[in-house]
Amino acid sequence: MADKPSSPAVASPESAVPSSAAPSPSGAPDEPSASPPAPASGAEPEDPAEEADVGPPGTGSVVDMDVFGQLLEIDDDESHDFSKTLAFDYISQAESTFVEIEEALEKKDLDALSRKGHFLKGSSAALGLQRVQHSCEAMQHFGKRRDAHGEGPEVSDGEALNRCRVLLVRLRKEQDEAKEWLEAFYKEKS
Repeated sequence: MADKPSSPAVASPESAVPSSAAPSPSGAPDEPSASPPAPASGAEPEDPAEEADVGPPGTGSVVDMDVFGQLLEIDDDESHDFSKTLAFDYISQAESTFVEIEEALEKKDLDALSRKGHFLKGSSAALGLQRVQHSCEAMQHFGKRRDAHGEGPEVSDGEALNRCRVLLVRLRKEQDEAKEWLEAFYKEKS
């Protein structure tokens, strides 16, 4: 397929390019159009993740169209059966992984949280679901008692668990956005 597919209203291919890859004429990264606006100064944070040091939410669009477009190129025809199967298998896999993450939180099992974050990070990255990918990477690092980038001094088990718990709220929202995007894309293509 020669042309990149158009995506649902959530993100256009141009806005789906990671902000680090799309500098503005001034050299500063452009803010993608699919990003939610930041809360006004002094306003109550909408995202409970701001209560713990879980890092900022992803600023990229829901889907990195460079990655997703490469997946679509593998499809044999316009029905997108191959990529559609991968996408819907991922959605099912993510739902069961969230249950496992909640169980690991209940058991206070940081190693399991790190493994589940790593697992879902890889699956989401394969589809270009960059917000989910980045939050899963943070979960992986929190399970190792580090900050969202895998750096800094080791934190207590309690702090690491709190970060995972708070991050899970944001991760669920990002996963819901990714699921809606994928469902809309394949509905449009059928």
